[in-house]
Amino acid sequence: MKGFVFTIGNNHQALRLPDIKHRGYDIKQLVARFGIQSAFAAAFLIGLIVGAATGRGFSREVFEKLDLLFITNIDARMDMSVFDIFISCFVSYFLFIFCVFLSALSVWGITTVPLLSALKGFTVGLSSAFIFSQYQLAGIGFYILVVLPGTVLFLFALIRYATRGFRMSLCFLRLSVFGHDTEVELRKRLKLFLKQTMFALLSVGVCAVTDMVLWILFANKFHF
Repeated sequence: MKGFVFTIGNNHQALRLPDIKHRGYDIKQLVARFGIQSAFAAAFLIGLIVGAATGRGFSREVFEKLDLLFITNIDARMDMSVFDIFISCFVSYFLFIFCVFLSALSVWGITTVPLLSALKGFTVGLSSAFIFSQYQLAGIGFYILVVLPGTVLFLFALIRYATRGFRMSLCFLRLSVFGHDTEVELRKRLKLFLKQTMFALLSVGVCAVTDMVLWILFANKFHF
C-alpha cells in the first residue's frame, strides 16, 4: 500500500500513512509464522471445552486412575513428599512432550501432533471440571493458585514444541512421498529438532518446579 501525503495549511507538513506491507504487516507472513501455532492453540481450546463439558459424566474412580495425566486426587497428593510432587508433575508433562517427539519422527505426525494438543486441552478441561465440582469454591481457589500457573507455562511450551514437531514430520512426509527434501537437508533439520527437544525438556522441568513450589506454598492453605 503506497503512502498518502496530506498538506496542512501553509506549513506544508507532510503526514505519511504507514506503509502496511513494508512495516511487516503482510498477512501471508503472519500466517506463515503463527498459523500453525494458532491452529494448535485452537485445538487445545476445543479439547478444553469438550473436556469441561464431559467432565461431570465420569466417576471419581475413573479420575483417580487417570491421576498420572492430570491432578484429580488432591487428598492423595497432599501426603506426597516434595520430590514425589516434582516427579508426578514432571511425568504428566513429559508424556505429552515424548508423544510429540515420537510423532515428529514419522510421517503420521502431521495428524497426531494436533490431536495431542487437543488431548492436552481435554485433560485440562476434565481436571478443572472435576476439581470445581468436587471442591467448589475451595477447588477453584486451589486450581487458580496451585495448578493453573504451571499449566499455562506448559501450554506455551507444548504449542511451541508441537509446531516444531509438526514441521519435522512434514519434512519426513515430503522426503518419503514427494522427494522434495534431500537426506542432507533432513539431517540438518533433525539435528536442530533434537536441540529444540532438549529445550522443551528443560521447559518441562521449569513447569514441574513451578508446580512443586506453588504446591508447597499454597496447597496446605486449603482444607478439602
